[in-house]
Amino acid sequence: MDRQRCIHVYDLTARTDTAVDSSAASHPAIYGNKIVWHDMSSGTPKLAMYDIPTATKDYITQNVDQYSKPAIYGDRIVWSADYNETSYNYNVYMWDMSTSTLTKIAEGNSPDIYETKIAYGYDGDYGRNIVVYDVNTKETINIHYSDQVFSPHIYGNKVIWSDFFNRDGYIQMYDLDTKKTIDVTSDHTGNTLYGSDYADAGADTGTHPNIHGDKIVYSKSGNDQFGYAGVYVYDIPSAKSTPICIYPEGTRTTPDVYGDIVVWGFDSTFGSGTSSTDIYLCDLTNEFEIPKATFTANVTFGAAPLDVLFTATGIDIESASWLWDFGDGTSSERAMDVTHTFTNPGTYDITLKVIGETGNVSIEKRGYIRVTDSVIPDFGIPIANYSSNVTKGYAPLTVQFYDLSQNAVSRVWDFNNDGIPDSSELNPVYVYTAPGTYLVNLTIYNANGVSSKGTTITVLEGSSSSDSNSNSDSNSNSYGNSGESKKSGGSSRGGGGGGGGSPEPAKNVEVKELSQAYIKSGKPVKFEFAKNATCVMYVSFDVKKTLGKTTTIAEQLKGKSALVSELPSGELYKSFNIWIGSGGVATSKNIENQTVCFKVEKAWVQDKKIDPDSITLRGYVEKKWEQLPVEPSGEDDKFLYFTAKASDASSFAITGNAKGASEEVVAETQLNMDNENTNKNLNNDLKTEQKGIPSTPGFAAGLGIFCILGLFLYLYIRK
Repeated sequence: MDRQRCIHVYDLTARTDTAVDSSAASHPAIYGNKIVWHDMSSGTPKLAMYDIPTATKDYITQNVDQYSKPAIYGDRIVWSADYNETSYNYNVYMWDMSTSTLTKIAEGNSPDIYETKIAYGYDGDYGRNIVVYDVNTKETINIHYSDQVFSPHIYGNKVIWSDFFNRDGYIQMYDLDTKKTIDVTSDHTGNTLYGSDYADAGADTGTHPNIHGDKIVYSKSGNDQFGYAGVYVYDIPSAKSTPICIYPEGTRTTPDVYGDIVVWGFDSTFGSGTSSTDIYLCDLTNEFEIPKATFTANVTFGAAPLDVLFTATGIDIESASWLWDFGDGTSSERAMDVTHTFTNPGTYDITLKVIGETGNVSIEKRGYIRVTDSVIPDFGIPIANYSSNVTKGYAPLTVQFYDLSQNAVSRVWDFNNDGIPDSSELNPVYVYTAPGTYLVNLTIYNANGVSSKGTTITVLEGSSSSDSNSNSDSNSNSYGNSGESKKSGGSSRGGGGGGGGSPEPAKNVEVKELSQAYIKSGKPVKFEFAKNATCVMYVSFDVKKTLGKTTTIAEQLKGKSALVSELPSGELYKSFNIWIGSGGVATSKNIENQTVCFKVEKAWVQDKKIDPDSITLRGYVEKKWEQLPVEPSGEDDKFLYFTAKASDASSFAITGNAKGASEEVVAETQLNMDNENTNKNLNNDLKTEQKGIPSTPGFAAGLGIFCILGLFLYLYIRK
């Protein structure tokens, strides 16, 4: 498929490329001489069926939506569509081309088919399930359950899938004959490549698998002790993985296999590691050479002392030892990736010697590192470049940008071409809340000049419902479902499932932290912010509706939120926003009993002479600040900790009052209450007396004057 979304067929024997009559096409699948794809050429979702010999085309229009991704085997085509908000599932459908009949198979999504068996996933009461359905016997076999398993593929008696509850995840396989499940790649959740003290949040050992015969292909986007980022082939009989392509960390691709042919392509939309959009092919019957061993440095020129990170690539991960010679009389045997400090000016030759199972390798780069005694290094000419995870989508659209520039010392992002800097972060996230076409400009600087690059982001009107069905072979990591959007003082509260987003301008955010958890109906959930980057410790609530794997963002602001009209009264400690997922489904309809735990520095309390009892949390609801119930929850050497019962707010402010101010506020409040009660009592007394007085001309007026004089006298005595 090309950039115009036209389907192409490449004949491996004749080495010819043929464009198929198509447009607005996506997710093509082929079997024999038949091709099927998702078609939006008319603006209405449908599936196109194309016969290669006759060049004829037909369509399936029933029960197809924008997320339907077809799979084909023989005369049968399967796909999923028609999301059910009650069961949180789509429906799996099958079209028989030989009889032109449509059959609903079951509730589920992301189906694949081999002969008479259909593999698909569905949301159950306690997470995701992988099942196999037999078209002939109508029997359904439940083969696996986990929190986050998607996109099953089936060939023969083997079913494979990705489990990415943690990070990009790992790959598993089920044998329908032996009824056993094995790990194709490791589910180990710690990365020890850079040393035993290197912490990692989850498994990144394999994703986007496909299967044919006794071979499984998959991709890795990260480096760890199990292999470098690249495309791998797993041989089922020997249970061994072999890399066939190594690429930069952060790159993503979706390889496929047929017989001994493996194909894959790169798309910068799904990673910052490469800008290539070519399609590659590897014939496993031929001898092929893995990229040669080499190493790179994060910096090769600078002033002493110069810290340099050296990274080796293209080397067998099971190599027994590495010996680095830094050319300054020092060496290291630590690992493939090392950091070294050059303390003296000079030009240094770098050598890496590797002793491994496949032989010995020696790599030398002469004059590779240049260290000066100047404080102004030569950075080279700046070259601006960047990519983003999406360039088009429905509002609100969350876009992750990646700075791919060369020789940048500093940068400025302008996300909407208004001339106002929005961010200086390396890889910022921005949320477009209104439809339109936005010009995004990145400008980078160093001592040698300035460079800029601009592209456009298109935001469509309306909302695009997203859930697990949209995850198939996309690595979008967006698992939620769209729902109602509830407004809180002009800002929309975060929705369920997904990567999460914020309408707060990036330039107004001081720091933010993300937390992920699986939201399951009837279960309490807690999003903990373990890095302590903001004043928010955790957010917890009870769940009414399953929302799946969800990201919550806590963002601490530089001052007043752009989503509120004014700050609340009192001394401001911190303003912050909390966004639960994206899409507007984390409302009171779906969650309840929300609690926010926050911390306040003791130094601030002492410097501002704050009364600790006056510290409170305010939420911005219906365009006004609402004081929330707060309880102290503990303290340590640096912080006081509090919990608050949160409302439907997304924007919050922590405030307190100085000790004197707190007493004045209390005294003034008490005086107002006393005066109010006194006036009420006097009015009641007067009403009681008036009931027994006859209506005499002039008497009521005189009595009124007497009462007013009495009131002034009473108030004077109280003073």
